[in-house]
This record gives sequence, C-alpha cells and structure tokens, in this order.
Amino acid sequence: MRPLLPFVLAASVAAVAPEPPDPETVRQGLLASGRAERERAAASVRAWSRLDPLGAAALWEDLDLRGKTELVRAIAGAGTTHAAQVALRFAKAPEPEVFQALLHGLADGGEKALAAEIPEDVPLLRRDALSQLRYRWKVEAELVRLKSPSGPTGHFAGQYKRLQELGRGVVPILLDIVRDRAHPFPNEGAEGPYRAIHPEIARYDPYELRDMAAHSFGEVVQRDDVASVTRIYELWSTYWKSDQRVEQEDLAPALAFSLWDLGVRGPAETYIAWLRSETDNVSLTGLQRLCELGYANIRIGRYDEGEEAYKLVLDWSPSKALAAYNLACNFAIRSREDPGSNEERFKATALDYLERSIHEYNYGDWGWMEEDGDLDAIRDEPRYKALLSHLMRKYPARKKGDVSKKPEDFLVPGRPEKPR
Repeated sequence: MRPLLPFVLAASVAAVAPEPPDPETVRQGLLASGRAERERAAASVRAWSRLDPLGAAALWEDLDLRGKTELVRAIAGAGTTHAAQVALRFAKAPEPEVFQALLHGLADGGEKALAAEIPEDVPLLRRDALSQLRYRWKVEAELVRLKSPSGPTGHFAGQYKRLQELGRGVVPILLDIVRDRAHPFPNEGAEGPYRAIHPEIARYDPYELRDMAAHSFGEVVQRDDVASVTRIYELWSTYWKSDQRVEQEDLAPALAFSLWDLGVRGPAETYIAWLRSETDNVSLTGLQRLCELGYANIRIGRYDEGEEAYKLVLDWSPSKALAAYNLACNFAIRSREDPGSNEERFKATALDYLERSIHEYNYGDWGWMEEDGDLDAIRDEPRYKALLSHLMRKYPARKKGDVSKKPEDFLVPGRPEKPR
C-alpha cells in the first residue's frame, strides 16, 4: 500500500489546487475607484502570486499609477520569497509611489518576503531603504522571539545578546519603542505612536514591548556611546517625574537598571531609596513595594538585600509565588557567580525555593521558567527536571508562542507580577 501514497497525495493536491483568477477581472478591480473593489483585487493578486507571480506581474503594462502600486504591494505581500523576488524587479520603477508600495508589500509579506535577494542593479538609495526595512524587521522579530510564552516577560542577564549583535542601529528603533513614538518607514515621515511592521507584535501588550526595549539598553548600548547613554538618562528623568503610572513605576525602573549596567548608578539608587521609603507598612501597597525592592536589589547584584526583602514578602504577603520564585533566581545566580565552595549550597537553596513556589504557592508558569536564564545554573539538576515535568503535566497547553491564556491562569493565588 505504501507505494500508492505519493500518487494519492498528488491527486489530492491537484484536486484542490486553486485556479488563477481571470486577469481582466483583476485588472478592472485594480483600476476601480472604490476601495473595496481594489482590496478584493489585491487579495486575488496575492493568492495568484503564491502560484504564479510572473503571471500576476504581467498586468503591469495595463494599469495606471494607482493600479501599479496596488499590484506591486500585493505581489510583494504574497508571503513567499519567489513572489517577493518578482516584485523586486519593480524596485527600479521611476515612480517613487511604486517603490514605497514595494516596501510596504515586503513588510506585509514578512520574513520570507524580506529574505528575497535584492537585485544588483537597484539604485543605491533604494538598496539602502530596502536594507533599513530588513533591519527593522530583524529587531522586531527578535523582540517577538524574546517574548515570554505565557505572560509578562521578565529579565535575565544575556537576554538581549542577539539584539546587541545586530549593531548600534538598533538603538534608535528601541528608543522609539520605549517612547511609543512612530519610527520612520523608509522615505516617509513619522507621526503618532509606534507602529510595528512585524504582525506578531500586535498580539502583545504595547506596554510590555516598551518595557522589554527599556531593559535591553544595558546590553545593547556600548558604554562609550555617550550620546545614547545621555538619551536614555534624559528619558529616565522624564519618566521618573511622570504622572503616568506605567512610565514612572515600570519604564523608569527598567531604564534605571539599564543605566546601572552602563555605569550610571544614580537612577537605580534613587529608585531603591524611594522603594525603601514606601515599605514602612504592611499595606498592600507596602508589600508590593517590598516585592519590587527585592527585585531591584537582586537586579543590581545586591543579593543579600534582595533575599531579605523577599523573605519579608513570604512572611507578610498573601501572594508569595513570585517572591519564592525570585529567591530561587537569586540563589541560582549566586551559584553561577560564586562557583567555589558555596556553589552546591546555593543550588540546593535555589531548588528549595523553586519547590516552595510551585508546590506551596502554586506558581505555574513553566513557559517562562524554561526561558529564564537566571535558572540556567540549576536546569540540569534532577529536582528541576522533576518540577518541570510536574508543571507540564498540570498545564499541558503551555508551549512557546501560545498567548491564548492569561498570566492569571498560571500564577495562583494573588495578583500576577513580573518575573525576574
């Protein structure tokens, strides 16, 4: 029976293969004055271009300027490298509107479209614009890759190494993300909030994207890049004084930690001093600040102070899962940074806290646990593997990129917090 399988598959494929649209119908649609008609025609061109992009491109001669821009964007946006390669033949068209349509189409087409080779005879300025588009896509794609598979994305050392490898050109893009300011599309102006060209980013909380970008500067920016460090400091100063909670309580601390990594310690010290002043009581706000104080101290390497703060959270707070989890991170980091006589003791303590977080306090976000580089030092330990297997059985739906569930589904009880 096995030899028949290829023929059966071939027959099935042939039976369902879509027919190319009628060229004249498509041409009339691209020339139509109504937007809805042109959009239907563009959808037909995209589908056609996945099968025969050269056939779709043959409509070029019979179209006006608006029809040509619609055609080129649709071919480039078909989502295949072959279609994009055909669309790139129009990169030499004298009309600037056609070239801008090509750029937008390649962005629509995504990774496969942007992988198409740029023809050598494309003018230099246009080659540069195409390269800028590819570069920005890589930056946004890396942020998508780094996004936690289950909830708020935490932080660990070395997290943004691949962004750093893209070079200094990432900094202006990341600054615009943090500011929520439009980043210029090649050859175009920029107004309004940041608009990502990577479609996956639209599925995530825009504040989380800003937070990730703010945390990345400590690894992406070079210490000798005085101009960038100054911009980050100015942005921290603005947000620290802001009356918007997200800017003052989330973005300003993330920028302060990045500045600490870049050798500018004042902002982080200011933040920690403020947290200490807010933890003089056992109110819900005070306990929240105490949790943040533990995180902040561990983040800048003051492990004993971080441990002290989180132990108080375990004593007083009804929401203990993240405190125990971050204490596990604390001791796992210390075992890595102090590989001497204390290494095994720190590893054992890290595993103790991780077990408490999971078994006593119902921490369940194994998707982030597997991403979190802070736990790398204990990841090969049998106890860690047993905990991971337990969570995977308890929450079998978790997998990389699954954002269908809320953080509350994996962090019980209490308000979900940002993990380390």
